[in-house]
Amino acid sequence: MEIYCGTSGWQYNWNPNGFDWFIKNSKLNAVELNASFYRFPFPSMIASWARKTKSINPELRWAIKVNRFITHVFKFSEKAFSTWKKFENLFKPLSENIDFYLFQLPPSLKSSFAEKIEKFIKQTKLKEKFALEVRNLDWFQEKCIEFAQKLGITWVSVDAPDFTNFPREVYNLNGIVYLRMHGRYEWYSHYYTDEELLEVRAKILKTRPKKVYVFFNNNHNMLENAQRMFVYLTKKL
Repeated sequence: MEIYCGTSGWQYNWNPNGFDWFIKNSKLNAVELNASFYRFPFPSMIASWARKTKSINPELRWAIKVNRFITHVFKFSEKAFSTWKKFENLFKPLSENIDFYLFQLPPSLKSSFAEKIEKFIKQTKLKEKFALEVRNLDWFQEKCIEFAQKLGITWVSVDAPDFTNFPREVYNLNGIVYLRMHGRYEWYSHYYTDEELLEVRAKILKTRPKKVYVFFNNNHNMLENAQRMFVYLTKKL
């Protein structure tokens, strides 16, 4: 089993010196870029990340969160696809290290939108590199999981706040687990205890994946939690 643990970004108070510090000192082997959801990065920034990744830690795996204009504004339309091609082209310098493009759906999109998304998914030809995160409870049903499996994409498992009622299940589709740790009681603000991390570990191992990616999106506590989860997943208890 290949194991990758990371944080959802690196510009937080636990990081004194940006990406340079993260790649040299985080003790992690993956990172999820979230800033790209809000704005297209400058080409020079991506070139710099690619250069440092290849020279300092060529084993670092990346997941890139797709810009909101594609998922939330144009909502997988033809305009969304043309925007996606520009976005994908922008990240070509990093392509060797990118394992996923993360497409997070807006809460307004229900499973009835699946047909439109299916057309978009097929156009991208990303297959398992297309990571789909749903944000409406309506999607958490067997037919939707089967929909993702049939298309050969990656279904994002979520550890989300109680009030969402999202199931804290770990899904293994096509040998891959992609899990985002958002927090238990409110979004992005939670310290996962050892007991909680071990509970999640047990769920992951039960699915017997070939590859597992766990990204912590709980802001101030993400680095410590990701480091501990990495240890728990890579050692026998």
